[in-house]
Amino acid sequence: MRNAPVSRSARRSSAEGRIATRGSGEARSRSAILDAATDEFARMGFAGARIQAIVVAAKVNIALLYYYFGTKEKLYTAVLEQVFAQWAQRVEAALDADGSPSQKLTAYMEAYFDFVAEAPYRPRLVQQEMTQSGDGSVRRLNALATKHVRPVHQKVLRLLRQGHQEGEFRRVAPDFAYSISAVIVNYFTSSSFIQVVSGRNPLTAARIAQRRTSVVDMISAALFTAKPENSPKRKEQRK
Repeated sequence: MRNAPVSRSARRSSAEGRIATRGSGEARSRSAILDAATDEFARMGFAGARIQAIVVAAKVNIALLYYYFGTKEKLYTAVLEQVFAQWAQRVEAALDADGSPSQKLTAYMEAYFDFVAEAPYRPRLVQQEMTQSGDGSVRRLNALATKHVRPVHQKVLRLLRQGHQEGEFRRVAPDFAYSISAVIVNYFTSSSFIQVVSGRNPLTAARIAQRRTSVVDMISAALFTAKPENSPKRKEQRK
């Protein structure tokens, strides 16, 4: 008995399924390589990072890494692009959400903190790049800052102005936005030093949660007015 002929639509569906499966597999492999490379570059720096260590951690073969990224430098650039892009996506979602200026800024701080806390090696990687003076590093960092950081920075500045106009925030200098980043990031970039000074691991889940609360409280105390509901703007709105 002959097998029934397979229809053209069935063959197309089967082929599309194989392509989709292959595509998802490639995406997982690329993601695994980028995650492993982020860790390796952050710990060892660009010069000290080893491709072999990356492929072992990612559980892929070395040929696949070079197929996707070509060179070690291109892999490093892709790692930085991913870190900056993911950060911008996370914090912009908080800044673009509905809510009052104080609610938006709190959400921004929490999203920023959580992104860093998920992988404390991320800020070390960025900090290392900032200390480099070579032309390639400068061009790369300038491009990343222009593409990902500047739009976020402008939104934060607008939010600080709006919050002041509505009586929720004190008037602060524009560089207050940098202070927010510093308070969030420094704890993680200095974690090894903090452990020596305090004698305790600062990166346990409990201490990270405690630090998250402290960061929000600290910045809020420095920025938020005591009783924003009594500001002239709010009184006018309630009439």
